[in-house]
Amino acid sequence: MKNNAVIGIDIGGTGTKLAIIDSAGQILERSSFNTQAQRGGEKFIAAITNSVLELQQRMSDTHTIIGIGIGAPACDELSGTITGAANLPFTETLPVRQLVEEQCGLPTRLANDANVAAIGEGQFGGAKGMNNYALVTLGTGLGSGVIVDGKVVIGNHGLASEFGHTFVVRDGRKCGCGQNGCLETYVSATGIKRTVFELICQTTYDSPLRNYSFHQLSARDITQAAQDGDFLAQEAFRLTGEMLGYKIADLIVLFDPQAVFLAGGLALAGSLILDPAKKSLEKHTIAMFKGKSELKLSELGSEDAALLGAASLIYRR
Repeated sequence: MKNNAVIGIDIGGTGTKLAIIDSAGQILERSSFNTQAQRGGEKFIAAITNSVLELQQRMSDTHTIIGIGIGAPACDELSGTITGAANLPFTETLPVRQLVEEQCGLPTRLANDANVAAIGEGQFGGAKGMNNYALVTLGTGLGSGVIVDGKVVIGNHGLASEFGHTFVVRDGRKCGCGQNGCLETYVSATGIKRTVFELICQTTYDSPLRNYSFHQLSARDITQAAQDGDFLAQEAFRLTGEMLGYKIADLIVLFDPQAVFLAGGLALAGSLILDPAKKSLEKHTIAMFKGKSELKLSELGSEDAALLGAASLIYRR
């Protein structure tokens, strides 16, 4: 008798990853392709279809694939389309869910990548058994997924929970969305780089980070410097965590979650980002909410979180 499994797909600007995942969250097989090499929607969908069929064939003797879950940027979960994703190789509105479902012959769900990460945390991570929680992804930008009464908050147009584009500094840093002062311009891998360069300009701290150009510097470099005791890097994390905790206090007032989880590359810095965020959260949380919501790191890690979340779209259906 064959076991059931799901194919999870993580659509990214550089690479698109696929995996066969069982109900325990074990990855059984993997596949990937270069997103940018698939110019145009038709070629992109064909690459997904071919990869899905290849994965199915690898596991055909032992597992039955019961569905496909897809996490992607700039998607409308209600219509199942992707529109205007700046880093994907097509410009047209693409009905991804419909096309993949038709061509692969499997039930398919498509969701915003941050919502997918939140769903995965509930299925396989630290939010197991929770009906009210939020997950904040700290990557190139800042995304979020909010679960209320066991359901993802999607909104009228499928665009809810754009936490990274809430304002944190009046007339602050310019954001890619066209506005100024958005949270993700301060709290993200890109945001902490901007903070480092502001500190370089405003202080005389000796730091190895002064040897980098903006394009050379990565969040990983800043993390390593902070772990090695560099004061400038540690100060950048303190300021970043302080602003994150300040805004999570707003999130708690709005949704009353049991916990808020931090995921993504910047969250890999662990206590460097978590400790100042917790301290700031405690300071800015109003009395009636104090001690009722815990701030934690995701238990899914970063490498496979998107794939596990995508598979969870089917398992939680």
